[in-house]
Amino acid sequence: MIAPPALQGWRLQQAQDDPTELSRLRLPGVATQDRIAREIDLAVTAGDLSLAESFLALAAERGTAVAPDRIARIEALKANALARAVSDFGYGFVAGDRESEAAFAGALVGDISGFGDLRDLAREGSRLAAGETIDETVLVLAAVGLAISAATWVSLGGGLPARGGVSAVKAASKAKLLSPVLTANLGRMAAGAIDRPALSASLGAAARLDLAAAKATAGGIVRPAALARFTALGQDAGSLYARTGQRGLRQVLAVAEDAGDIGRAAKLATAKPSTARAVLKLLGRSALVLGALGLQAAGFMLALLAYALAIAMAAQRFGWWLGRLGRTSRARESVSRA
Repeated sequence: MIAPPALQGWRLQQAQDDPTELSRLRLPGVATQDRIAREIDLAVTAGDLSLAESFLALAAERGTAVAPDRIARIEALKANALARAVSDFGYGFVAGDRESEAAFAGALVGDISGFGDLRDLAREGSRLAAGETIDETVLVLAAVGLAISAATWVSLGGGLPARGGVSAVKAASKAKLLSPVLTANLGRMAAGAIDRPALSASLGAAARLDLAAAKATAGGIVRPAALARFTALGQDAGSLYARTGQRGLRQVLAVAEDAGDIGRAAKLATAKPSTARAVLKLLGRSALVLGALGLQAAGFMLALLAYALAIAMAAQRFGWWLGRLGRTSRARESVSRA
């Protein structure tokens, strides 16, 4: 059969800018009952409640039965989540750790106030002063975070999604949780984004732990065009966090290759908030981008085009034959009448 694979390839091509449709087309081959069951078990074992619930939602969406004992394990995991959340929140605020949702919330409070970014800016500043290699991505994200924090306070929370997104990306970068390609791309963005004189002024304020002065100068550290790009990145990351949690965001950051991938993941999460994590776990980056179609799929599409051309040529020849037949018949009728 040539038409079905070729038709699938054509549909994938048409859906290349729509991650929701792209993932819908690619899910049937991987979202089997056994695979969903295994993924639920793995998520529960890892203590990843949101991923387990996402697979449960995907199973419901696809009409796939889930064993009662698996549902019971998810409920038990949910019951234990609150006790851990209280202690994690405080640790996240002080240390900047974001391993759990509550720890991330605590760290986010620290970053919104400027405490976390000031800490990171001071740390990178001391390394720079000592002639050590600095993490330019973390430095730029801290500066962007301080700039957005100032705007967030002025706008009474208007910049909160971008602020949270920048904080999460910075945390993942520090923990080496970004994909290698995304790490390299953000590094290149950061390298050309820094205004050195403004950086020196802000690092002095950070070293003195002068939060007000650091916020005032932070916006100048990052060049305007780069600040806009990193803010947009933060907006998409913040949207992802709001819908999939910090683990969902980290899941995307581990497979994304550029800021565009994060934006596409945000679109997917907006359209499918309850199942986005499960879809991303099953499909990886192929839920976000078309990628290169396999040689077999490309061959099927070419074969289908060849068949279509052959049919069109045959239809044309048949039309000519019918035309000649009609003209011959009319000529014979004319002769008979004569």
